[in-house]
Amino acid sequence: MDTIFETEYWIINLAYEQSYIGRARIPLKNKKGELSELSEAEFLDLLTVIKKYESALKKAFGATMFNWTFMMNDAYKEKPYDPHVHFHVRPRYDHPVEISGESYTDPNFGNHYNREVKKEVPPEIRKEIISKIQSCL
Repeated sequence: MDTIFETEYWIINLAYEQSYIGRARIPLKNKKGELSELSEAEFLDLLTVIKKYESALKKAFGATMFNWTFMMNDAYKEKPYDPHVHFHVRPRYDHPVEISGESYTDPNFGNHYNREVKKEVPPEIRKEIISKIQSCL
């Protein structure tokens, strides 16, 4: 994953899968296994991340809304369990997003995102996505 920005407690990485342009994975830098283990400072910093990232995606691509998820299921598929607090964000768009002449659409807008749809983009498009987001931070 490519880092978009970092804060004291969180790293914002562009996800490999970009069926939702700007999709990112946001792990806590300090490994903790449960949300209840986060300090007040970590929660407040997460609020800063959310506000900053949503604002940047609205400016960069016109994101309409956001799906934030915290699901630890994969950490418990096999023993020994190894949970690590992290979030996923899927920006949602009610319009096509144009990047380097390519059009990306959100065919499920207004409904739950589709986990089966997976779209990896070429490295040059990834760089452009990151650059556009960073220019709006």
